[in-house]
Amino acid sequence: MDPVPVYHGNISRETGEKLLLAKGMDGSYLLRDSETIPGVYCLCVLYKGFVYTYRVSKTDTGSWSAEVRSSPIFFYDLVFC
Repeated sequence: MDPVPVYHGNISRETGEKLLLAKGMDGSYLLRDSETIPGVYCLCVLYKGFVYTYRVSKTDTGSWSAEVRSSPIFFYDLVFC
């Protein structure tokens, strides 16, 4: 992955959660490498004291998708407020 400030590389889920909880602000997020699937990233978002984690990967067409439960969503489908 290209260097971006929110990318923390190969840190554990626990370490990522501790970093976000220490920040303590809803909407704080970070990207880290997946611990279980090589080449996949995890987007971790703090909301109301809980860290939500989404697997993020590049599709065959080069776009990015995030896995939500059992079906993927595509970032171009998201509406940002």
